[in-house]
Amino acid sequence: MTTVACPVCRAGRSSLHASIDGHPYFSCAGCGSIHIDPKVIDMLDGGGSLVGDYTEEYWEQERVGAIERASGVSLCRAGEAVLYCRRPVRRFLDLGAGPGFLLQELHRLIDPSASIFHGVEKYPPPYAAAGPNFHVGGIEVLQDRFDAGVCIEVVEHLTPRMLDRMLSDLALVSEPGSLWLFNTGMPEYVRNEDPAYLDPTHRGHIISYSLAGVTPYFQAHGFRVSALPGRSFGFFVEYQPTEDPPFDVRLYQPVAENLALLQRNGLLHQASFEAARSYYYQSEYLVRTQWALSLKAQLQWG
Repeated sequence: MTTVACPVCRAGRSSLHASIDGHPYFSCAGCGSIHIDPKVIDMLDGGGSLVGDYTEEYWEQERVGAIERASGVSLCRAGEAVLYCRRPVRRFLDLGAGPGFLLQELHRLIDPSASIFHGVEKYPPPYAAAGPNFHVGGIEVLQDRFDAGVCIEVVEHLTPRMLDRMLSDLALVSEPGSLWLFNTGMPEYVRNEDPAYLDPTHRGHIISYSLAGVTPYFQAHGFRVSALPGRSFGFFVEYQPTEDPPFDVRLYQPVAENLALLQRNGLLHQASFEAARSYYYQSEYLVRTQWALSLKAQLQWG
């Protein structure tokens, strides 16, 4: 097998990237996504599974990581989503909330009345956190519409068909102008930072979606896709947006109500802001460095 049709963009051809736990992964020359064998994707779409439908064994291996993320990186991503959103965030959703630890932390830190933050999870583990606003099921069980949210370490588990269905449902619960931050290992991250991210039989990571690969799926349901500067592990989308401010405006001129929400906990506000700013300036630095190097090369050879 030399090349296969890309199941993500359906236009490019994909060549072998690596074999992991006996499963070949392919890299698309068109959209750049890295995906498992299309035959496995067809099997999953037909109701099959590589990790046993996310059984107790799967969730037990995820437990330590879920605890660490909920009080660290996931908390920062949630804070960033609030910071970037250009409408007041009065209802926020953790999409694919797992055990609900992030929801629990957000309630504890800035929403003790549980009036803002919600989570939804289709396959919660036995140790899922008990608390308000934790909804068991798919997006269809939700009764409200949301202003912002996060989807952390979810889409890499989904086939393109599953992703499309999820986005169709997400559009139904999204307010116009709502912002959703997706945290997932993209191809640059897999190639340069964590090759072990692709993991078919333990964590169920079957696709590393590129921005080019994922954008048409979101656009088909009314979402605009934007890169997160300096990140190889995420992007954000907005549903039916009415404005498109520069990224630094999102950082330094956030919606006043959203800033006040984050400032209910000074440490959360500072961590979210500094994380966003550090990646943004790293990205700017790299762009300027590449420009300077190209200019030097032109002067040397001109």
